[in-house]
Amino acid sequence: MAYIDIITLAEAKTYLRIDDTLTEDDAQITRMIKASLSQIERATNYILFARAKSYVVENCAVNVYDFPINSLTTPTTATSVEKSIYTTYTTVVATDLKVTLNVGYVDPLDVPSDLIEVAFEMIDLMYYSPETGKSIKSDLSELSKMVLSNYKRFFI
Repeated sequence: MAYIDIITLAEAKTYLRIDDTLTEDDAQITRMIKASLSQIERATNYILFARAKSYVVENCAVNVYDFPINSLTTPTTATSVEKSIYTTYTTVVATDLKVTLNVGYVDPLDVPSDLIEVAFEMIDLMYYSPETGKSIKSDLSELSKMVLSNYKRFFI
């Protein structure tokens, strides 16, 4: 699975009210889909499609804020304890320097719909920004900012 499986080019073009026979901006819109969903992942630690990720272990433990966690890949002897906004993985051997997990939604239909709506708004802002002068950073709606805040799993 990939970002384009979560929001298809056709769905983005419909949202943007672009005729599906117009194809000159397809590559640009595809990049915007990837950029918006990637930004949502960075802002929330919700991983929107399943993939392997490695996390650096320090003192035989690592806190993983990414969600959802599907499975532990290596080391198979690591143990986990789930907390409200993270999972702690503890390794048995001090030489285990990384924990590799499969994280992210396996089925695009499981991705929270309100995060997808935020992505659509971001795509719209990116696509029309040359005409409107708006930007994601300053012109994302308060509702979308609230959604991102509600999903955020890591606070600095």
